[in-house]
Amino acid sequence: MTNNSTATPKWITIYLWITFAITLGASLAGYFMPDALLGTWEALPAAGALSLAGPLGLFLSRNVATAAVTAFGLIKKNSSMIQLILLLRIVSDGLDLVNNLIAGNIPVAAMGGVMCLIEIFAFTKIKANN
Repeated sequence: MTNNSTATPKWITIYLWITFAITLGASLAGYFMPDALLGTWEALPAAGALSLAGPLGLFLSRNVATAAVTAFGLIKKNSSMIQLILLLRIVSDGLDLVNNLIAGNIPVAAMGGVMCLIEIFAFTKIKANN
């Protein structure tokens, strides 16, 4: 893979840095203030819901991994890596849309859907090296 920062439009880089900050912030909030982050979650009172070995741990693991991959790719400024980051985000935000529609959580589903559409559009605008 060669370094090709000119193939990635600036708006995509800015968008990904913003999503990096949101993802990292959600991870830190989930770790240090789970009640504040997940206070409206119906399963919150369930035994083990806030266990790092349970749903909270899965949420944190996914977000930390996504933030790490995003930061790495953005620092490398490689268009192929940026496409992989967008693909990761398309899948995870698309599944957030579907899962939250099923659960009836329309505001979170809408956010996931909007982000997924932005990421699909951004993915098509990258001129990656082959």
